Amino acid sequence: MTIRLSLLAASALLAIGCSGANAASTQDTTQLGALLAMPYANGLTGAAKTARLAWVERRDGIRNILISDGGAAPRKVTAYMQDDGTDLWGLALSPDGRTLTFVEGGDAEYPNDHAPNAGNAAVPGKETVRVILPNGRTVTAGEGHSPVFSPDGRLLAFMRGGALLVGQPGQTPHVVMTTPGEITALHWSPDSSSLALEIDRGSHSLIALWDARNSSAAPVFLPAALGHDQEATFSPDGRSIAFVRAYQPLLTAERDKGHFWSVQVYDTASGAEHTLWTAPEGPGNRFWAPEGMGLTWTRNGQLLFPWEGSGWLRLCVLPVATPATTPRCLTPDGAEIASYRLSADETRLLYTANIGDPDHWRAWSQPLDNGQPVALSDPNEQVMDLTMAGPALAMMATGKDLPAHPVVLQNNTRYLPVTATVPDGFTFTAPQIVHIRSDDGRDIHGQLFLPPAETASPHPALVFVHGGPHRQMLPAFNPMGYYSNAYAMNQFLASRGYVVLAVNYRSGTGYGLAFRTAPGIGRAGASEYKDVHAAGLFLRSRSDVAPGRIGIWGGSWGGYLTALALARNSDLFVAGADFHGVHDMTEPDHSGLSPEEKQREKNSEWRSSPIADIAHWRSPVLLIHGDDDFNVEFEQSVLLARMLVERNIPFEDHVFPGERHAFLRTQDWLNAYLWTLHFFDTKLQAQQPR
Repeated sequence: MTIRLSLLAASALLAIGCSGANAASTQDTTQLGALLAMPYANGLTGAAKTARLAWVERRDGIRNILISDGGAAPRKVTAYMQDDGTDLWGLALSPDGRTLTFVEGGDAEYPNDHAPNAGNAAVPGKETVRVILPNGRTVTAGEGHSPVFSPDGRLLAFMRGGALLVGQPGQTPHVVMTTPGEITALHWSPDSSSLALEIDRGSHSLIALWDARNSSAAPVFLPAALGHDQEATFSPDGRSIAFVRAYQPLLTAERDKGHFWSVQVYDTASGAEHTLWTAPEGPGNRFWAPEGMGLTWTRNGQLLFPWEGSGWLRLCVLPVATPATTPRCLTPDGAEIASYRLSADETRLLYTANIGDPDHWRAWSQPLDNGQPVALSDPNEQVMDLTMAGPALAMMATGKDLPAHPVVLQNNTRYLPVTATVPDGFTFTAPQIVHIRSDDGRDIHGQLFLPPAETASPHPALVFVHGGPHRQMLPAFNPMGYYSNAYAMNQFLASRGYVVLAVNYRSGTGYGLAFRTAPGIGRAGASEYKDVHAAGLFLRSRSDVAPGRIGIWGGSWGGYLTALALARNSDLFVAGADFHGVHDMTEPDHSGLSPEEKQREKNSEWRSSPIADIAHWRSPVLLIHGDDDFNVEFEQSVLLARMLVERNIPFEDHVFPGERHAFLRTQDWLNAYLWTLHFFDTKLQAQQPR
């Protein structure tokens, strides 16, 4: 694999030179740049009637779309040439696979806000739906996002804010309806005659039906409620729509009390709606599922849905015609699912789960009428996402030394359309799964990255804290781009002589409901910091770690925990790198609470904030933030810097003008990581490998 580094390397050296720091070594820049330049795939989608797949590949920071037929060698169908931060997302193939649509630009997490301009172009781009026609010609459908083809392939629909746009692929679409709020999802009926729209109006969410046969007719709203109606899905005959109705509990709501969500069924002919099932009190009484995991009808009248009733996210089933008081759960207990599909003939359930090992995700198959799961993916792979392409099953896999890449299973044959090679001169270490006993006795998992044997011991050490907090780090490249980069950085830090511990603290995913919703997390008391503190003590207890040279780094919620570590335990964590972290956790108001309850919540939020303990902060910190961040306000870092200045606490700060929360340009990740390396090398007095 040829990796082009000239642009990334020159940009990184320029940025570091301009910052006043010592220039990174050419070897560091080249090697870290090569790791970040490795091809990373995401956005995998398949055609309904043929084994054609499409996905986005980011290689050397440049995104392009690839297509593969049945696992054959992929071909590139776009020709983007720059690492300018223009994202490609929202891919969809027509049912016959001959037409592809995607979104160029914008932000998939905030699609209706202004488009990002991470490359600081003189004229910023817009969030635009493009269509690649069967003849290879690319046309513009219009400004908007989340395009979907009708099942017959004759129409393409997408949205922009509260506007629904529909037209024939390749033709100019028209706004066929507008509504207050934002349209967040579109679902075609099986016969392509209507669209179900999910509409978010802030305090509540609605579902409406638009008639494709009479486009000028007013939309029909499903009976609305004072909660959030979501995850709509048509029955195979199109006569019914099932959806989730969820209510948001107050902050003071007692755990496991109340019935906060239900499965509803709507009859499209009569307009009648009824409750199929209501989640009982106890575990799983609040709706939660990973993004993209909704409801699925089967041809024999059953409804599949995710539920945490046992304390683990499992896939369960209900008969629609005959009410049942308790769903039948199909996937094994004691494990979580991350995605699922039905086989083409609907005889088997295909899903990803961490059965038998919470730190190892695999693809599984089992008979839909119950049976033992059979692993489909290799033991050395991590698989969390899968999709169908006609008769083929495609999954996104990662490995210890392979970023996310598609794997195709068809006719009992395995295809690997994309491969990557390890950059010259770099050796990936196999992260060790370790167990840490938290300050209050909880079993915490982590991955330990050890430096090469030839590096001098004792070593400087780092705790890495992921963001989210609903995330899980793995002993392999992460399927999420942000943490794929972080894994590469942890590998690189280990190669440079650091002992690195990535800690999966409570409030993260993968370890069950009780772990994700542990008491006192976040604003309610920051109990997850007990796990971070324990990770630091674990490192300090190791004979190969220099006890006075332990640092910490992370981004977003990981930036928050980094700042909390420095504010509370500068005696343990002697330096930290805080990427776009939260520093003041107080919220302006909490509806529905008494004045006394509001004050208690405010006090808890303040005590959970890093700035509440800034009087104890002594350690130097590196602050990095993009100033167009929609996830964590840029002002959070500005506030912390002001308070650090006042107290003469040393810090180094860098800002990326126009960048979002998850930096869109690979060269910005490279710059940020080189600043981080130089910062820790200076503060922790790291020694170069011999």
